Amino acid sequence: MKKTLFAVALSALAFSTSAFAQEAKKPLTFSEIQTIRIMAGGVVGNALAKTMERPSMGILANRSVICNDLAGGIGGTLTVNKPDSKLTFESVKDTAEIAPAVAHLLPADGIYLAFGGEWKKEENMALLEAALEQLAEHHYKGSVIFHVTTWAQKQPQDIAARNAKVAKYFETANLRAVTLDLNKKEAMINKVSFDGKDYKLNVAATAPLRDDLVDLFKRQ
Repeated sequence: MKKTLFAVALSALAFSTSAFAQEAKKPLTFSEIQTIRIMAGGVVGNALAKTMERPSMGILANRSVICNDLAGGIGGTLTVNKPDSKLTFESVKDTAEIAPAVAHLLPADGIYLAFGGEWKKEENMALLEAALEQLAEHHYKGSVIFHVTTWAQKQPQDIAARNAKVAKYFETANLRAVTLDLNKKEAMINKVSFDGKDYKLNVAATAPLRDDLVDLFKRQ
């Protein structure tokens, strides 16, 4: 009888564990994907509020739902935590809109570049390359900040590898990149240096990630 009860208990535990694993691996809904961007944007906005001496921020994103969720999280958190901050936002749908958008953002102390969302990598890279060329042409001296997805997909790195104008600009530009460490439950804003060949990242600021946000990230 005891053996039978023990076997039943093990079976129930195995079922429970299996059900939990299946739930953990359950594909994200579109709303959960949006939630990640809203919450992640809040983390970034909070970090920027703490690290920028003069928080005049420009955000440039593609015109997708997800990237605009992210931009909203960044901008909302930055302006709430830093009352003296200024926010300028531009979303673009094609390369023809890049030049006027960048021109509008140039007075900002930092420009956050967020190209990801539902769009294909090559579509995002076309927009990013046009934006970086504009920043190079205007000799922009403020911080150029790449979002997690933009940097992780190596969008700017691949562009610089084929575009000499952008590569030359990167050698003197004030570059930043946002990265994540899910094991440490941290987001990092890194200072990026480029010597014409290699990139080096040095952590400039960290921000904690909530447990529920980490759980969502791990289901991607």
